[in-house]
Amino acid sequence: MNLDYNILNVIMLFGAIQGFILCVFVYQKKFANTLAVNFFLLFMFSLSFYNLIYALLDMEVFQYYRPLHMFPYPYKWLIGTGFYFYVKNLFPNKEGFIYHKKEWYILLPAILYGLLRTYWFIIAVHENSFRITRVVVESDFFRIHEFFYQMFTIILLILSLKVIKKNAVLLTNIQKSKPILKWLKRLTYVFLGIMIWDVLLYLTDLLIHNWKESIDFSYPTFILNSAFIYWIGIIGFTKPKLLFNTFFTNENKLEQYKLNSISEKLTEAIKLKELYKNPNLTLMEFATEIDSTPKELSKYINEIHQMNFSEFLNVHRVEKVKQLLASTDVQKFTLVTLAEKAGFNSKSSFNNSFKKITGITPSAYKKKNNAIKK
Repeated sequence: MNLDYNILNVIMLFGAIQGFILCVFVYQKKFANTLAVNFFLLFMFSLSFYNLIYALLDMEVFQYYRPLHMFPYPYKWLIGTGFYFYVKNLFPNKEGFIYHKKEWYILLPAILYGLLRTYWFIIAVHENSFRITRVVVESDFFRIHEFFYQMFTIILLILSLKVIKKNAVLLTNIQKSKPILKWLKRLTYVFLGIMIWDVLLYLTDLLIHNWKESIDFSYPTFILNSAFIYWIGIIGFTKPKLLFNTFFTNENKLEQYKLNSISEKLTEAIKLKELYKNPNLTLMEFATEIDSTPKELSKYINEIHQMNFSEFLNVHRVEKVKQLLASTDVQKFTLVTLAEKAGFNSKSSFNNSFKKITGITPSAYKKKNNAIKK
């Protein structure tokens, strides 16, 4: 067997091998977050397969069995998809670790391209030739496909960064989350940088070669891919727990996540939406508005704010009345009108709550406030 090998395609080949070994190593480990592990394996296997195919192509291995160059595995479309779902499944929602079924469409490009490659592979096996490849290349399909794959992956990486940023806020109270968040952010930025480099290099290659791609110009990308795989491998072999969070290993810590999530949504509901201004607002309605349950919301208010739901609403209603009393056109309205604007449904409830929270009656507070203005 005569192979056309050089130092560059050997580095590409060994990068792929390193990735496959890492996949086997991670698969044998027992991690609680199975979905995150599986999507990481999909990402790493596909990235390694990418390097393998082009290394073998450059070494002219496929001349000994031509159909293999059309092997029906849509690896390019699964790299970004695997990475995105890996990141997303590192963080549970209130039901715990789940597959995000509403985003199934992200797998659609890989499924469609996989079917297309299967069709081409069947033709290549039947003919035992490169004819179908030449037909596809001459149709400019691969050129368009490459561009869309690159843009698709970049979009998924940007979405991954948003997921990380959101959870970085929610997990501020969990000290053990900081190392993995730091690693995950760095990993995503590096991957995004590689993809941007890939796009620029590909466009440069097309411009120089009159819109015809060349594998020679792709060497820097594959070498960078190999370095990326080796870097992940070093972390995976030496600090495997860094790849998959361990700070949600029990019910208490998942509960902490839920409370942090409720805190963020509760703040939005109070500060931006001012839901408390609805005098007939119920615990069930409020919980539904912030995508929680009455039990979780009630527990949060009791434990964090040391009060019940009704008292919590009244605190914010009183604050709203105080804001209205500080406005310039306050003289146009009576205290009862201001109370109704803030969400109180009766004068007695307003007076009792205001005095309990501030220590003085609404009338006394208004008089004091007017004296300060003068």
